[in-house]
Amino acid sequence: MKKIKIFTVLMAFVLALCSCSKGTEAATGGKYMFATGKAGGTYYSLGTCLASVWDKHSQSTTNITTTSGSVQNIEMLLKGNADFAFVQNDILYYALEGKEMYEENPQRGISVVANLYTEHAQFVVNASSEIKTIPELAGKTVAVGKYGTATEAAARQILEAYGITYDMITVKYQTFSEAMDGLNSGSIQAAFAVSSLPSANILEYSQTHEIRFLPISLTQSTAFKRSCPFFREGMILNEVYDTENSVSTVCIDVLLICRNNMPSADVFAITRSLFSNTDEITAGHAKGEDINAVTASETLVGSIHSGARQFFDNPDIEAPQEEESSSPESESSSETE
Repeated sequence: MKKIKIFTVLMAFVLALCSCSKGTEAATGGKYMFATGKAGGTYYSLGTCLASVWDKHSQSTTNITTTSGSVQNIEMLLKGNADFAFVQNDILYYALEGKEMYEENPQRGISVVANLYTEHAQFVVNASSEIKTIPELAGKTVAVGKYGTATEAAARQILEAYGITYDMITVKYQTFSEAMDGLNSGSIQAAFAVSSLPSANILEYSQTHEIRFLPISLTQSTAFKRSCPFFREGMILNEVYDTENSVSTVCIDVLLICRNNMPSADVFAITRSLFSNTDEITAGHAKGEDINAVTASETLVGSIHSGARQFFDNPDIEAPQEEESSSPESESSSETE
């Protein structure tokens, strides 16, 4: 009987060691797929930089994959084809609420790891244009972005906040790079873009043309703030494109997201490796200057993953406290699967 008791104690000790080993393995040495954006774009280059930093400091192996952007990234997460991804917070809002491209088809199973940086809404006109405000776009030809994209949705919502509907303008579903020829020839009176500052396309156009931005204010109407809770107030300073004046605008956040059912230890390790080494991110990518632990934990859309939250709440802890049970929402990566 004594031998049986000793054997039982030894087995419990071995199982405990195995459990600890498994927890450590989950936090380091993981293999991940990171959905970013188009090759050569900011998402792809920044994603490569972030993955390099977190692989170095958490001994993980991360594969970077190119995508068409936020919509495809969410799809890859929910299908289990990616573990981490970039997304604009307006797209995440639409996905969670079942609006726009996700109309009546809300998505679940997504958590926010960190709010990384902001992108600015930019309504551009030639400096010689008589158009000074968004209401003055009535009757004009406006490039609003590709149909069904986040850019186009943002343009439509901003226009409507100022009383301009699509039937009051001639709409061109073009990217800004496509709209440049129209601005140059005068066949288009305004073009819309959402990007970090400076936008490469707008900067290129501004090298040979004097431009001006139409001001946008989130306080234009309470309905605007209510229907677009993902927007923040922002500014386009005159030195960015060497324009005559700075103007107000609205911004969206670029988020790092993951599947809800990612282990807390994994997400904690990734978050700690990033925000304990922001100097390396800054050295590797210009956007690193905008990434910091203070703003990273603030999101207007979605919820911070428990692993990331534990780091932001107490960055000095060595390991996260695993939750005893997962919420129903965390059991599956998507209700639609």
